[in-house]
Amino acid sequence: MRKRTLLIAGVAAWALLLVGLAVYSYHRDPATVPGQTTVAQAKATMDQVTGELTAVSSSVKISEYAESPCDISNARSGRSVKRELTFTTAPGDEATLLRSIAAGLPTAYHATTTESDTTVTMYADAGNFVAVRGRKGADPGSVVVSLLSGCREGQ
Repeated sequence: MRKRTLLIAGVAAWALLLVGLAVYSYHRDPATVPGQTTVAQAKATMDQVTGELTAVSSSVKISEYAESPCDISNARSGRSVKRELTFTTAPGDEATLLRSIAAGLPTAYHATTTESDTTVTMYADAGNFVAVRGRKGADPGSVVVSLLSGCREGQ
């Protein structure tokens, strides 16, 4: 009878420890996937990046947020957010502008440009699961920088 009581007490203590650690982790640890964050958090990060990008070049048109439904998992739906900034420059200088945009972003974003024979693209990670992607626009002299949130809680 004593072994059984010790076993039950040990299992109960272990379960209590696991629940306590889970609650602590939920409140203290940072998110590990976009689905653990909200649309409001993504928009706040996007606003910060928008400010940083407008400091690089003032010839920019900023779009409104575009939200679309998505599935976080089979049981949970969410929303993804996109915002585009369209910069203008002299036709033919799009690659130079993309390089200067990448150079003007904070070093923590690890902005990189990729060059091929026909185009230059840019990628940066703004943190909080917000991607920053740049490419030559459809019109001559335009560069489009997209801010993408991934699928998140729709709050």
